[in-house]
Amino acid sequence: MGTTLLPDGAGKYVLGVDLACPRCQEPLAAPHMLLRCQYHKAQRDQLEAALHSHGLVLNLSNVLDPKGAARGSVFSALAKYLPDCQITEKI
Repeated sequence: MGTTLLPDGAGKYVLGVDLACPRCQEPLAAPHMLLRCQYHKAQRDQLEAALHSHGLVLNLSNVLDPKGAARGSVFSALAKYLPDCQITEKI
């Protein structure tokens, strides 16, 4: 997906950036934050429900670039997910 401003991406270019998720110590990258961090499972359930309501599975492509009618509801769920997880200051 390219370089992001998450610590895993920025840490390649900025010294002193903590590359680990503060909750589970996995690399803090987009796939981890959006798909796998168990600490945020409850918040992610709403995002996954928005995807499932349009016949989509939870994966990075569907979360970041949902197609057609799914776009509005998935982006709304994502806009809620990020602050609910208190990770907006990380991106």
